[in-house]
Formats: sequence, C-alpha cells, structure tokens
Amino acid sequence: MAQVKEIKEKEVINIEEKDIERVKKFRADYAETTARMGEIEVELLNAELLLENIKVAKDEQIEKYKSLRLEEVNISSEFNEKYGQGEFNLEEATFTPMA
Repeated sequence: MAQVKEIKEKEVINIEEKDIERVKKFRADYAETTARMGEIEVELLNAELLLENIKVAKDEQIEKYKSLRLEEVNISSEFNEKYGQGEFNLEEATFTPMA
C-alpha cells in the first residue's frame, strides 16, 4: 500500500517595512547607476567621434598650410626672378630693390 506523506503548510513571514525600503532603495540606486553608466558610455562615444572629427579637420588644415607654404616659396621665387631681391609693400603697390 502507498504511503501518505504529510504536507506541511509553509510559514509566511512578513518582512519589516524598513527592510522593504532598503531593498527598494538598493534597486533604485542600482538601476540609476547602471543607467548613468550607459549614458556615460554614450557621452564617451560622442566625445571620441568629436575628437576624431577635430583630428580630421586638423589634418586638413595642416595639408592646406603645407600647400600655402609651398605657394609662398613659388611666389617668392617668381617675384625674385621678375623684380629681383627686395621688399614689397602691398599697401602702396611698390617694390624697393635691395642695394
């Protein structure tokens, strides 16, 4: 014959309000912290993208500067051939040869 097991009712214990509030605060703090961590990661990504854009702009300006320096050398060389060595005064549109 089968044996009959006695089933005990589980005892239910009420949790104190201060403990419930402590757990609620922990959960809220945890959620807020992990959300803020995500926000910081997005901010970091945006900062990295901005920095990359700045580096690209800087590199473009460096290349333009190099080009302008080369153009300056070419203009100077052309003017030396055309006018000789001396000083240009652009405001007065004059050239003073070197003695």
